[in-house]
Amino acid sequence: MALLGSVLAWGTAAAAGLPTAVLALECLAGAHRRPAVATTETPSFIVVMPAHDEAAGIEASVRTARAQLREGDELLVVADNCTDDTAQRARALGATVIERCDPVLRGKGYALEFARGFIARHRPEPRTVIVLDADCRVSPGSLPVLAATAAVRDAAVQGRFLLDAPGDAGAIVRISSFAFLIKNLVRQQGLERLSGAALLHGSGMAFPRAMFLNMRWPGGSLVEDLEMGLDLLLAGHRVVVEPRAQVLSATSTVEGTGSQRRRWEHGMMQTAGRYVPRLLAGALRRPALALVALDLMVPPTVLLGLCSLAASALVLALAGPTSTPFLALLATQVAAALGVSRAWGHHGRDMLPLSVLREIPGYVFWKMPLIAQFVTRRERQWNRTERLP
Repeated sequence: MALLGSVLAWGTAAAAGLPTAVLALECLAGAHRRPAVATTETPSFIVVMPAHDEAAGIEASVRTARAQLREGDELLVVADNCTDDTAQRARALGATVIERCDPVLRGKGYALEFARGFIARHRPEPRTVIVLDADCRVSPGSLPVLAATAAVRDAAVQGRFLLDAPGDAGAIVRISSFAFLIKNLVRQQGLERLSGAALLHGSGMAFPRAMFLNMRWPGGSLVEDLEMGLDLLLAGHRVVVEPRAQVLSATSTVEGTGSQRRRWEHGMMQTAGRYVPRLLAGALRRPALALVALDLMVPPTVLLGLCSLAASALVLALAGPTSTPFLALLATQVAAALGVSRAWGHHGRDMLPLSVLREIPGYVFWKMPLIAQFVTRRERQWNRTERLP
């Protein structure tokens, strides 16, 4: 009986401790800011902007992107199944616009496939392709940095893609935006420093032309960008992060934030189930892929925290407070708390002031139904998220 209890205690500690340790390592490795590096000569590039009913915000996105274009560069807006005047507004501001109408096959992946075919047939000049969502604003100088990094490193590049919470945003939106920063910036930097690889997370992605034209975007996926990055890694290509290039997306209402987080997190958990075995198999030849697999095995932070606490209680009951499995699990929890705190100190003070931290328990209760819906009402279809004006 004692042996069974010891085995259960160690198994529980390992199951909860491994993803917690991965979170800790990535946050500790990726929290500090990178020093600025001079940008090399920028190759010609074309910016692909998928847009579905984005009339309310497309003008600001087009203006910030076009402000960074040089002679020979181009902004290509894909008006995908639009029922408003997105195409007309983008065209009036000087963007090249192509329109796609297919109410059955909807989603960003199909729009990118449409753009890929257009570029292959009609645009032989650009050496790099940048993907920028239509609800995003790209910070000055970011597009040339993305293009140069993709060309110099011959890699798919993910920029610093973050949510821009307004000053009057509520606690749930602010905490969710900070969690997004941990996932998209801090852990990205940590993963690349530990493994030499990163993941694609959406807007602000750049690709060498040949790589982009050989890609096949998954249609109908909730997280087509993540899947594409994993496919590239499995095929032997490089995927890196470029934090000097920043892309900001407006936050949504609390209801929209919930819908957005459900889509992203359900999509990420479904993707992990499909790709972790393939990555571990690939790690036999390329060990770095094992670290990418471990990154995918880290569940959403709230779910990880709840599972870790439950595991602590079980290990405590099975083995006691001075047992090695309990102390090992406690050590990973402390390391994760230190890693997230360090990331907050370097990146999150403005986004998440101390006065908001007391709202974290409320955020946890708000997130619990979204997590439970992975079992009871799993998100399977892409839907546009409404943004704050």
